[in-house]
Amino acid sequence: MKVWTSQEKADDRIIVFAGQTIYKGNPKAADMDAVLLELDIKKTVPASLPGFPLNYIREINLQQGKRYIELAFGKDSTEELKITDENKRREVFEYFKHNIPGSVFSRYSPSILQAGKKPLIAAIVVTLIFSWTLYIAAGIESGNDYDVSGKHYNSIAGIVLAIASLGVKKVILIFDTLLAVSIFAFVKKVRTPVSIDRLTLK
Repeated sequence: MKVWTSQEKADDRIIVFAGQTIYKGNPKAADMDAVLLELDIKKTVPASLPGFPLNYIREINLQQGKRYIELAFGKDSTEELKITDENKRREVFEYFKHNIPGSVFSRYSPSILQAGKKPLIAAIVVTLIFSWTLYIAAGIESGNDYDVSGKHYNSIAGIVLAIASLGVKKVILIFDTLLAVSIFAFVKKVRTPVSIDRLTLK
């Protein structure tokens, strides 16, 4: 049996690995001593701590920058072991790595394209909308009339027309800011790709 405790507000107060099951819980401060006594003296896990048997767990993931260890069940169901301290988080994961029979360790490191995919898509979308908005803004300043009414009033076209009506200079200023944010996010993601340490359970 292995027990980890924490007094950090954002953490799970207690995490236990015993009998091929991972337990976690947040007993009240007044109940912690009784829980720890039962674990230490009686060598039993209190019923108040929910458990996750290893045969239900598909993967255990430790993602860089995340303040938890993720337990993955099936396709979409997950549970988090919340541990804000990076060293303790690594310690817990390493314990699982060396003490779960049959588990297979792997490290996923995304490629440059995979790491920057979301901000890159955002930059492309912003560029397309910017081109559209700038075209309409230039048309308005040239005296052209544009009308978006009825069911399309609250659509993207309506939003584009509303922004375009501010004028070319303001449109450029707004979209320059949005593009700068997207490009900054892309560069950051590419320079510091997030790796995931993974235990696959059989």
